[in-house]
Amino acid sequence: MPSVEAYLVTCWNCLGEFDSLAAVWCSHDPKKPTKLCPFCFHCFCEATEEYKQDFWTHAPSRLIEEVQTLTRSQDRLGDILIRLKKITTPQLLEALVQQKNTGQRLGELLVQRGLVTNEDIETALKTQGVSPLVDTRGVAYATSPVWDQSEPEAIIQYLLGLAARKGASDVQIEPKEDMIAVRYRIDGLYFRVDPIPKRFQPTLTQKLFEVFGLDPGAAGQPASGRLTARLGEIDYDLVAQVTPSPLGVSATIKLVNRATFIKDFTTLGMDIEDRALLIEVLQGTFGLVLVTSPPFNGANTTSYAILNFLVQGQRDVLSLEAPVHWKIEGARQVEVEPSPQGLRMEETMRSLMATRPNALMLSAVPDRGTALLAAQLASDLLVVATLPAYSAGQALAAFLQAGVAPSLLASSLAAVICQRLVRTICRICRQPAEPPSPQILAQHRIDAEEAAAFRFFRGRGCPTCHTVGYRGRQAVFEVLPAAPEIKAAVQAGGSGSDLEAAAVATGMRTIREQCLDLLREGVTTFDEFTRLRL
Repeated sequence: MPSVEAYLVTCWNCLGEFDSLAAVWCSHDPKKPTKLCPFCFHCFCEATEEYKQDFWTHAPSRLIEEVQTLTRSQDRLGDILIRLKKITTPQLLEALVQQKNTGQRLGELLVQRGLVTNEDIETALKTQGVSPLVDTRGVAYATSPVWDQSEPEAIIQYLLGLAARKGASDVQIEPKEDMIAVRYRIDGLYFRVDPIPKRFQPTLTQKLFEVFGLDPGAAGQPASGRLTARLGEIDYDLVAQVTPSPLGVSATIKLVNRATFIKDFTTLGMDIEDRALLIEVLQGTFGLVLVTSPPFNGANTTSYAILNFLVQGQRDVLSLEAPVHWKIEGARQVEVEPSPQGLRMEETMRSLMATRPNALMLSAVPDRGTALLAAQLASDLLVVATLPAYSAGQALAAFLQAGVAPSLLASSLAAVICQRLVRTICRICRQPAEPPSPQILAQHRIDAEEAAAFRFFRGRGCPTCHTVGYRGRQAVFEVLPAAPEIKAAVQAGGSGSDLEAAAVATGMRTIREQCLDLLREGVTTFDEFTRLRL
């Protein structure tokens, strides 16, 4: 029976998927260790019992044998040295395997391997590994004093201020049965923050509605509000969206840095060929431009960059948004109202087209009617629509699957932009990393010849990157032009893969190729490349 080469699990903390066979053991409890996520460096010792049970139920025999080796060890010395941070759990595991084969004493083995000194052994045996827990960072870093103030406004200010310092783009506040859960979204992944005590829920919800100017009487309906605030030394636009849930009102607050949100195409990260193609398309008087990405991968930012470009070019732009994240002077921005059936995008478009703009932007394409009307209008004016898709070819296929006639889409198409945000290695703690095995590389369609040109790096984790090893994200793009070959493939009703193959044949560089360039240059990690599933 072939050996298991990977055991993919989803991190309970940041929700990233990683291979737990390749991940290292944590050192919290030497008798019951768990695996460290390579993305956020959190183990799952604090995860729910359901998570742990699911992990071990499906764990391959290799992992079970390793943890049983640690559990069966009757020698407390290893546990004590781990608690004193003299060795790690993986180092103890290796020593225990060697001890089983040689019969030597554990202390002797650890000294021989150069992991500890005789003085370390003596200290461990004297202290029995017991030391008091002290707060070495002071009250300013503790959350309990904030909660004890019993002022909801102070709690909101604390959460937003901490989010700004950590570089979070979103704050999620979600009521649970016994607490209020808080998560930050940083560089595309979610991180848990200490929960807020349940007793604050009524007053905290009331203060959120008050701060963002929402109607408390409509707490049973989704709503959004915005305000401008200074957090630290930076001005932010804060956009809150509240949603009713069985346990109370949940809220997502988006932090928009006013100084850096609007970008030009160079700052976005587009290479010169893609910039030239996009500018040529946007200077045209008609055609359909699709701006796509998976959720939370920057399509919204690129759309605002396009809107700003059109306004700077003196175009009369009507922008239909849900919600309006950023006000741009010179653009006619209309917030589309939701309805029980969904966004009223098509209805809003039809009611406002009498104003005769020469460019139309849509923040979403929620239904067939919107897709069909957008394609029809693109024969007379420039239409830029944003929608979720994992590749440019998939975006075109989505329009076809929505019921837009191939002939209509082929005639109206101008270009498709797709992008992904790739986490970049922290420059402060960047260090060389071991290359993956040839088998792992082959699973990701990277042959030995191609891998020979790669340089593998990782972030060790430091205060600058909040111990994660990554700091910031870089966008990579693929721009699919409306070349004759592409129009022919659309006319034929091709699938997403067919359309992508046609685009590659015309010279389009895919997101995968551009991400491999970042890996080759040591800008990102192989773990990040595998997380993106390119």
